Order: sequence, then structure tokens, then C-alpha cells
Amino acid sequence: MRSISSRNKWAGRALIFVAGVLVGQIAPPAWKWAVISVAQTSYQEVTYRCDRSMRAHLIAKQKVEAAPSEETVRALEASEIGLIDCQDYDLLRKRLQLFGLDENALGFMALKAIEAKAIDLQDVIEIHEIRY
Repeated sequence: MRSISSRNKWAGRALIFVAGVLVGQIAPPAWKWAVISVAQTSYQEVTYRCDRSMRAHLIAKQKVEAAPSEETVRALEASEIGLIDCQDYDLLRKRLQLFGLDENALGFMALKAIEAKAIDLQDVIEIHEIRY
């Protein structure tokens, strides 16, 4: 009788161990998927705003270099204030990293954000392209 009880005890422990291994393998990807699902819309918006701000700043900087004037300098200063959007982007990225997302997951979210704003291939090219 004792050997049956001992076997049941070990079988129970083995079952708990297997369940723990399965949860350990399934929980991290499920967590990442949940965080991505919740944060994708916000991440998409801050990615887009930061991209637009950087593009506007680059264009304003090029205008100052090409034709320095009081007007182009004011436009450059205004575009620098717009770069605060990139601070929001960086803060959200850091929060998502604290929640366990890695660079691959954040890259995936960025590509989804670009895809959501791009209607066709030309739009995707324009989003990635920096003009001089």
C-alpha cells in the first residue's frame, strides 16, 4: 500500500513539474502578445508623430542652411519644439521594455505602425526615406 501512495506522490509532483514547464513556455509569448495588443495604437500614434517631427526638423534645418533668414530660423526653432513628440515616443518605448518587450517586439510594432499609415508601397518608401 505504501508503494502505491509513494507512486501517486511522485506522479503528482511530475504532473506539477510538467505543468510548470508548460506555463513557463507559454506565458512569456502570451504576455508579449497581450502587451503589444494593448499598446499598439498608442505606439503607432507616437511613432507617427515623432517621425513627422523629425522630418519637419530636417527640412527646416536644410532651409536654414540653404537660405538663412529670420523666417527660416524661426521655423527651425518651432520644429525643435516639435521634437518633444520624440520624447513621448522614447518614454513609451522604455515603458514597453519595462513590461518585457524586446527590440524585436518593438520593431514589429513600429512596422505595424508604418503599415497602418501607408496606403501603398510608395507611402512605405516615403516613410523610410530621408531626403537631402
